[in-house]
Amino acid sequence: MPTNDANVKPEQRRPRDVRSIPEKPEPADEESVATPVVQPGGVKDKSERPVVNPVTGVAF
Repeated sequence: MPTNDANVKPEQRRPRDVRSIPEKPEPADEESVATPVVQPGGVKDKSERPVVNPVTGVAF
């Protein structure tokens, strides 16, 4: 999104040779497979974050 430089002094303007770098887009979350009721037993939805031990940071 460009900035409005109409009311700034010349020394405050962005130099003409400086371009803004678009931020790296965040990867989209994976789509959910199905609700837990519909999924077969023992299957985990990979789009959900794993439950981790808060002390060690290891997944349960």
